[in-house]
Amino acid sequence: MSLPTPTEVSVRLAELLAGDDARSSLEAGLAWLARLGVDADTRELAPLLELARLRAAEQDAHKNTRERLDLLSEASFEGILVHVDGVVIDVNKRLAEMLRCQPEELLGPDTIARTTAAEDIPAQRERVRSGYEGCYTVTAIRADGTRFRAELQSKHGRLGDRPVRIAAVRDVTERERTLSLLQESEKHLRDLALGGFDFMVVVQNGVLVDAGGNVEGAIGYTREEIIGRSALDLAAPEAHGQVAEAIDENRPGAYQTIMLSKTGEHIPVEVMGVRSTLNGQPARVSGFRDLRERQRVERERRKLELQVERTQRLDSLGVLAGGIAHDFNNLLVGMVGNASLLLTTLTEKLDREAAEAILAAGERAASLTRQMLAYAGRQDLNRREPVDLHDVFRELRTLLDATLSKKASLQLEIEAGSVVLGDRAPLTQVMMNLLTNASDALMGNPGRIQVRARRVAALPALWDDALGQRGAKGPFLVVDIEDDGVGMDEATRLRVFEPFFTTKEHGHGLGLAACVGIVTSHGGALRLESEPGRGSCFSLALPTTDEPRSPPPQLASSGANQPCRVLVIDDEQLVRMQLRRSLERSGYQVEEAPNGVSGVAANAAQPADVLIVDLTMPDIDGVEVVRRVRAAGSTAAIVLSSGYQAHATAERLEPGSFQAFLPKPFTMKELLHAIEQARARARA
Repeated sequence: MSLPTPTEVSVRLAELLAGDDARSSLEAGLAWLARLGVDADTRELAPLLELARLRAAEQDAHKNTRERLDLLSEASFEGILVHVDGVVIDVNKRLAEMLRCQPEELLGPDTIARTTAAEDIPAQRERVRSGYEGCYTVTAIRADGTRFRAELQSKHGRLGDRPVRIAAVRDVTERERTLSLLQESEKHLRDLALGGFDFMVVVQNGVLVDAGGNVEGAIGYTREEIIGRSALDLAAPEAHGQVAEAIDENRPGAYQTIMLSKTGEHIPVEVMGVRSTLNGQPARVSGFRDLRERQRVERERRKLELQVERTQRLDSLGVLAGGIAHDFNNLLVGMVGNASLLLTTLTEKLDREAAEAILAAGERAASLTRQMLAYAGRQDLNRREPVDLHDVFRELRTLLDATLSKKASLQLEIEAGSVVLGDRAPLTQVMMNLLTNASDALMGNPGRIQVRARRVAALPALWDDALGQRGAKGPFLVVDIEDDGVGMDEATRLRVFEPFFTTKEHGHGLGLAACVGIVTSHGGALRLESEPGRGSCFSLALPTTDEPRSPPPQLASSGANQPCRVLVIDDEQLVRMQLRRSLERSGYQVEEAPNGVSGVAANAAQPADVLIVDLTMPDIDGVEVVRRVRAAGSTAAIVLSSGYQAHATAERLEPGSFQAFLPKPFTMKELLHAIEQARARARA
């Protein structure tokens, strides 16, 4: 076989080198030349082979690049898509796996619409239109219809001379779930922390960088107003050193300090600080508790404790005063009664003067015991009736002009209809005592005493610390007696109503104590406001009434007493002896019983016309004696007597069970009047 011509060799070699696989074509061409025995380095063939070698090298490089790109694409944890104005021209395998389809199914103009939730499509189209670059999150839809949260990172790119958009897609469903759980947990912790505090702040390098809770409600600033400010700006000037030290040392733990509100108010707070970090840098997180309410409650609690202690002390003193007065009155019965008897028998001037002195001393002692009984709340309220205080002060005006300081200006502001329900005599005593004290408080200097009376439906909260019946229901008449005298300090103010406590040189300390008892027995309350150098104001709250005033009923006079049989039931021998001597001297027949049981038995054996019954006895009290006597059918006139005056036990009796009350001590005249009164009422 003849060898091909050089031209034929060149043509055939060119045909072999033109294959799609440049490297294989080059190897085939060289192998053919070797079989022919043609030198590949000849001048005619060298340029052709050089071009083939360059083509093979370029194709090898392109293949290597493509293999690396495919390897990176397949190994990527993110899906990748390339699109031009929303038309997808390429995707990687990972994106197809995310969307559960084949890569070729994701090519085309409707891919983005098919794989994006309807609610996110308008925003997605706007991003494509505007050429948005950056990160955003959408809800993606898989081929099977399930959904997941996808984060896309979009940027511009080029394929050759062709501009494209490249988007890296990441499934962030688990990340968002974890973030949601983390945010939920953080919210729970924040709510828990704020449940224990009014608000919290984060301080870094002495600057407030975050805040939470009711900041505005506590200190008046909004969160935005305090962010970026120095922490010391919110501390009161006197607390700067304490707060600065806690921040500088980043000291954990609790302490109390003073904050400054937006309005300048000093607010006591408790601070709990802990060490923390913010953006990897040391920070301090502090929780704040507003102590105003706690301190208010503590003040109220302490005030209530002091009020209870004061009330208990005054009640104890009242029990003591009542007990002493009761026993003292029994002794005074003998003193006053015997002095009265002596006066009826003595003719010598000196003897009569001595007896009169004894009687006068006894009556003064009786006056003191009445005040002690008034303080103890056992004042003799003969009956409750409408009392117009306007009339009381008008009648007192003449007496007050002679009693009060000549330099005192008395001003009366009494509303019309200032009527209370009570006993006129003790109420007059209360007003007189308070006005006299107001005059004394002026210390002889010019001053003002003002009396105001007004009706109120209920007592405000400031009456909670008053003495007397604080829980009583209205309406009330509130009477203020105010002076601009020397006033009182707190120590004096807390003791001024105690019996036997006085600031006067010659006072016995029972005037104001008696006022408390009288007001209490009327179902009212009494309070005092006073400051040294600013005067005092005594305020009384007395139950008011709309009942018209009516004159007290008049008993028909029975004329002279007609002696009769009297049974004296009293456990005090001195009292029984005095009553026997006094009554027998006036012609009465007298029997004695040393206790309640024997008295009931004595009256059953031989009924008496009049019974004089002591209210307080060791076996059965006078109330029970009256009940048993009445139950036995007795119609005798009954006179109740007590050193306690109108003791509360008498209120347990049925109306009309007894006809008169005889307070101890009593004179002969008072004794006979009580018997006459009882017999007259028994006959009525």
